[in-house]
Amino acid sequence: MTSAISSTSLRNSVAYINGRIYTINSSSPWASAFIVSPTGVFTTVGSTTEILDIALKSHMVVVDLRNQFVMPGIHDAHMHVLASGLSMTSGVNIGMDATASNIAQRIKDGSCACHYSHVYEDWIFASVFSNEGFPDMVADRKYLDEVFPDTPVAVHGGAGHSMLLNTAALRRAGYDIEAEPDIQGSRYVRRSDGSLTGELSETAMNKAVLAAPAPALAHAKRVLKYAIQVMHQAGVTSCQDASSNTLMLHALQEIENEGALNMDFNTHIVYGPEYIGGEAKEKLHALLDVAEQYKSKHVNTRFVKIILDGVPLPPLFTHCELDEEGEPNQSKIVVEDVAEAIEKYDQRGMTVKVHCTGQGSTRMALDAIEMARRKNPGGPKHEIAHNSGVHDEEYKRYKPLNVTAEMSPAMFFTHPVTAASNGLMDWNFTKMMDAGAHITIGSDWGAAPDPSLFEAMAGIVQTVGRGSKENGGEVLCRMLTLNGAEAVGKEKEVGSIELGKKANFIVLDRDLSRGEFEGTAVLKTYFEGNLVWER
Repeated sequence: MTSAISSTSLRNSVAYINGRIYTINSSSPWASAFIVSPTGVFTTVGSTTEILDIALKSHMVVVDLRNQFVMPGIHDAHMHVLASGLSMTSGVNIGMDATASNIAQRIKDGSCACHYSHVYEDWIFASVFSNEGFPDMVADRKYLDEVFPDTPVAVHGGAGHSMLLNTAALRRAGYDIEAEPDIQGSRYVRRSDGSLTGELSETAMNKAVLAAPAPALAHAKRVLKYAIQVMHQAGVTSCQDASSNTLMLHALQEIENEGALNMDFNTHIVYGPEYIGGEAKEKLHALLDVAEQYKSKHVNTRFVKIILDGVPLPPLFTHCELDEEGEPNQSKIVVEDVAEAIEKYDQRGMTVKVHCTGQGSTRMALDAIEMARRKNPGGPKHEIAHNSGVHDEEYKRYKPLNVTAEMSPAMFFTHPVTAASNGLMDWNFTKMMDAGAHITIGSDWGAAPDPSLFEAMAGIVQTVGRGSKENGGEVLCRMLTLNGAEAVGKEKEVGSIELGKKANFIVLDRDLSRGEFEGTAVLKTYFEGNLVWER
């Protein structure tokens, strides 16, 4: 009689030795070895001598880390994964330096170079235009109409908060080109005669987004898988998707059912506005009602997304500021019933992430969360996304209200645009830290080919470390890992290299705990013990 053979026995575990392992576990922050079970869980963390002794006795496979730096996989707290995948594979990248004289030709030349150029029927989508390429910073559909008189063309801009449509696209979407009325939270750019230039911002984009054709489910799955590969290259093993909708959840569900989802998703289903969700308000709200149906091993659907204002970027300036009486400028508010929405989903135990870039919107969101706390003191942790405009009086409110300060987009923490904003864009980490706020970091990945956070961290490491790179490295490593896990309620499963947690870890070419972020490369990414990317 032959003995039973099983792939789940101790012998099938893998031992990793001779590493410089930064565990993010405060009780034992450093180790040199660990064992990963066949089911992808850390079963032992300790010294190389200890782990090697166990491995040899049990005849395990042994991997020599060769003194390389190892840490938990990164949690990116703000990503637009489906939009990024579509942009990289199915849209035209015209470059930020496109001008009025060449934008249409770049779109024409690039539309045939997309990986998948017929995804959107006869529409063409491109990114990302900058107003600086147009006379007086005024983009106009006439520059597109010359080359595309009949084909609808939509070019994204303004960090996702604006679009430039040609005449064909405006008509297809049902805009009254000569006399389209303003709506709450909208910005229509108009010619001198009052007609639309084709540049739309915030809720002005709703019609365009709802009229544009959506990709098929099979294509959504295809581009999500591609985007996940790019995320693995950046060391990301867990993320918060900030614009989840029906298509996204169905695609993730099918990938999960196929056993091919190598990423932990925390899906923030859009409550409003429609332009960020890509669906009608009624459909999005109905999706939130049945969000639990899409929950799975790797998909956590207990999250809501609300955009409250725009962005402090020229020439938009659609962020909500405070007036002279300290009240939010209501004309810049995109979702007016934010307080009712937060109370509703707070009662359901769902975390609400509120996009705020101005001091007015941040105050309004914190007021709404405070109202919900009064009625439900033990409610879930909520989030303010971005935090680039926070009044000095508000920092002290984050901790007692149990609000996560999700800092994004990381690329703008130290950037020429930020420096030229006269204080409108101010991610003040030290004030947040002094107030004891729970802080996470997000790339706000939406179109760029690389969501890596390392270069952005290099710009703030000394600030966060109060002048010390090493202190800053330790603080940022925690913000990028365990803080993210805590924000989504997964700190018992991921976020550190500890006994019983999922073996999500990355191997890097330098020591981030010492603040060595600049030029960092991910050498390997492991998800649940499986090597999912290797440089």
